[in-house]
Amino acid sequence: MTYGNYLREHGIWTALYLFLLITIELFLLTMAGGSFLMGYAFLALTGCYFGGTYLEFHRMKSYFEELESAMEILKEKHLFYEMIERQDTQEERNVKELFYQVETGTLTELESLKKNAEDYRDFVETWVHEIKVPIAVIKMILANHREADFGLSVEVDRMERYVEQALFYARSSAVSKDYLVGPLKLQKIVEQTILSYRRQLRDMNARIELHDLEQEVYSDGKWVQFMLGQVIGNSIKYAPEKDERGCGLVLEIYATNTANAVQLHIKDNGIGVKASEVDRVFDKGFTGQNGRSGAKSTGIGLYLCKKLCDKLEHGITLTSGEGVGTEVTFVFPKSGVTRVVE
Repeated sequence: MTYGNYLREHGIWTALYLFLLITIELFLLTMAGGSFLMGYAFLALTGCYFGGTYLEFHRMKSYFEELESAMEILKEKHLFYEMIERQDTQEERNVKELFYQVETGTLTELESLKKNAEDYRDFVETWVHEIKVPIAVIKMILANHREADFGLSVEVDRMERYVEQALFYARSSAVSKDYLVGPLKLQKIVEQTILSYRRQLRDMNARIELHDLEQEVYSDGKWVQFMLGQVIGNSIKYAPEKDERGCGLVLEIYATNTANAVQLHIKDNGIGVKASEVDRVFDKGFTGQNGRSGAKSTGIGLYLCKKLCDKLEHGITLTSGEGVGTEVTFVFPKSGVTRVVE
């Protein structure tokens, strides 16, 4: 915002000033001794015009600079109305009234969207809990009729995990309302997670190597177990072909201790991720070339892991290369208190 632009945008006032100046100057020409009066009129009118317009320009500029400054420091932009203090002129009062109307409409819409999101989340949670009943019944029937299994147990386990994924996805946006942070034994949580995949790991004759897991971290066991399950599930999906000894997947899980954090590493010997795709593995819906070719990936698992880690203030990284396996590392800060960000 410059004074020159202000004058151009208010050209009508400049035209009126010139018209008035020329009219007075022509009138003074008809008067005896008018040369002095002409000079005085020119200086007086010009000084008043440019002085007045500059003061008005400066007032407007400072007003809008205050608005811009308030907008920059305000996190929730829809509350901008509350930051407007100056109401010295009718224009400023009108501006504040307009922002008030915008804020009222925005808050109403936000409340509506929030309610719709909560309703949808409640529906998903209810559906998940209801669908677990028939799944449990199917698993019971299969357990009592093992001769008729034909691999159905593995598929039912997979179905149950997809249902669980839907539940955690629905809850991920409000994790701060559904978490319980406390001391967590890595050895125990890793063993529990592997146990939930026992059928698939057994059927593929996977070799599991656990070591250096005698570590304690602070987190929520339920959420951590879910995230570990997503990573182990990916290792199973993208396991290599079985070797001559009949072993395909080799899964190594261990922990390392640094000055500021405990790191949990999950390393496999799978088909890996192309180097050009590693930076996108945590993007929502990203499957990569290997995921698309096998039609196995939804691109949700690692996205949820990253989202939940951000909420729980944990770190997560992935290193991989095509044909050399993948390593996912969870980083747990050494702190007795974890602050969860909305």
